[in-house]
Amino acid sequence: MQHYSIAVPRNIQFGENLLQELPLLLPPGCRVLAVCGSHCRRRVADLLPGAVIAPPVRAELPLEDVENLLQLARSEKITAVIAVGGGSVMDAGKTVAALIPLEGSVKEYFYGERKIPGKGVFFAACPTTSGTGAEMTSNAVICDAATGIKQSLRHPEMTADLALVDPVLTYGSPADVTASSGFDALVQAVEATLSRKANTFTRSISMIAAMQIFEHLAGAVEDDPQARNAVAEGSMMTGIAFAQSGLGAVHGIAHPLGSICRVPHGVACAVLFPAVMRRNMPYARILNDIFGSDPLEKYQILLRKCGLPGSFRDYGLKKDHYDFIIRNCRSGSMKCNPADLSDSDVAAILDEVC
Repeated sequence: MQHYSIAVPRNIQFGENLLQELPLLLPPGCRVLAVCGSHCRRRVADLLPGAVIAPPVRAELPLEDVENLLQLARSEKITAVIAVGGGSVMDAGKTVAALIPLEGSVKEYFYGERKIPGKGVFFAACPTTSGTGAEMTSNAVICDAATGIKQSLRHPEMTADLALVDPVLTYGSPADVTASSGFDALVQAVEATLSRKANTFTRSISMIAAMQIFEHLAGAVEDDPQARNAVAEGSMMTGIAFAQSGLGAVHGIAHPLGSICRVPHGVACAVLFPAVMRRNMPYARILNDIFGSDPLEKYQILLRKCGLPGSFRDYGLKKDHYDFIIRNCRSGSMKCNPADLSDSDVAAILDEVC
């Protein structure tokens, strides 16, 4: 019999217009740092008068941005962190919440010179995109521009105290952002289903999520509210699943490729998916249940319909980049991939998408 444990946020809330309930769900008397996406800063400031509103963080979360946030949080004696935004915003807030009570810089923890010993301050995550699942996970993806290294800082106690998923926060999001984040969620759902660490619980959730996202993503890109609600719920379910099961080679390769070629993470995953799945096909008959017959062709149709590219030609991927990508793709995600991929397999995948 398979043994597994499930770790999720202590409080998960899903539903329309739930953000207005956030003040009631925070610890009484807490000193709040709010890390926000640019379009919701004013709303959060109005909702939480007295909160410290952090400076914006950039996409593909730079280590420098998180260092600056941590210094601000410590100087302001912050006792609770909320993150309202996309994946980089939530990863920034998650990291800062974990490190506020500790000594040392983010860089020291990022490179393993210091270890996170346990729980930081209260952390609430409120996604404004449907894709990363960061509100459900115990890791934060950060990029060090000085070295080009993009990797996760992680600890089980980095899981949010509160995950508040309000689909209304995704309404009106630009089509390209919706497509990129939505494909990230779709790929995560499929990889979580195929992962070597998947179990009965996670596989059932990720399968439903994958089918739901695949069915409704085009409508979400067109800003249909019901489709956005369905994709938001699917993304939330995917986050619960892959937080336990891990992902696969798409994400293993996407991180270093995105770092060196400045490719948005969701686009990197979307483009890599067919080439990786061709190598996974002996283990991936389940793709027919998600996409229907001829699954990779159905996937490519959706990719084109949502306006995403089929290669990295416009991002300048070259053979000169292969060595860096191959050296840095052997992450936990790669280890969860159902098929063993050699360095030459990874090079062949990159040839297909170059």
